[in-house]
Amino acid sequence: MADTPDIENPLADAFPIFLMGSGRSGTTLLQKILNSADDVMIWGEHGGFLKKIARAYFHHTENPKVNRKIFQQNPVAKDPSLDFNQLMLTDIGYCWMNWYGRQEVTANFAGLIESFFHPPGMEKRHWGFKEIRYGGDDRAIEMLAELFPNARFVFIVRNPVDAIASQAALGWGSRTALRGRWKHLAEAWAAQNRGLLEFQRANEDRTRFVRFESLISKDSGAIEDLFEWLGFETSDRQGELVDLKEGIWRKQRSDGKPHRTMFSERKLRRIARIVRGPSRALGY
Repeated sequence: MADTPDIENPLADAFPIFLMGSGRSGTTLLQKILNSADDVMIWGEHGGFLKKIARAYFHHTENPKVNRKIFQQNPVAKDPSLDFNQLMLTDIGYCWMNWYGRQEVTANFAGLIESFFHPPGMEKRHWGFKEIRYGGDDRAIEMLAELFPNARFVFIVRNPVDAIASQAALGWGSRTALRGRWKHLAEAWAAQNRGLLEFQRANEDRTRFVRFESLISKDSGAIEDLFEWLGFETSDRQGELVDLKEGIWRKQRSDGKPHRTMFSERKLRRIARIVRGPSRALGY
């Protein structure tokens, strides 16, 4: 949280950026590219702990009993400086006595999240994180949209077969039986990207999809389009990052073939059926 406002760069122009996508889709590469812009700090993954924060947030905003007991029946307790010992017992319901109201719920949850990703003293005006664990039915992205109405959401996607093959090559889904591991990964990809698409349809002006294949192609204009949408200036640094030979996404099999060759034609057809809906919507 900024200590003092920047007169030349008003606070209204300082928006958070939340970068999401399924694993092995280029989230780290895009994180580096965004961080190459001036005044941007996109932090790394955090294990998806906002799923539990989202449950607590929506418990406060949607639970009928909480709404009735805290926000309707007990309004006198909203001043934390009150001397409750001077009140008549009939004036206040002690068992549900809380000082906060609806506005404080929003402010407190927003402050909690911002304290993790925009700490005091951080000079970067645009803050955020990248995470591969949101987008299903966890409602974390929905919470972020409510708490930070000026936030921008960037979703990166990759051909599902390539993403799933890369996940399998790294041993993801190892808790699932080997025979069905690819199916589990395909179902997870479909559920996550279906959720991202649903959010995008409801928040078109705040959301931008980036295709991994376009991101690593300098001639596609994908980086320029994304930076223009965010209001950032491009430089040679973004192209240099794409050219780097580091990164797990560049690693190949020992035989030099793409990871997707691990799947038989039969499995490829079954994967295609599982991911068909979101895959087609994303242009794959």
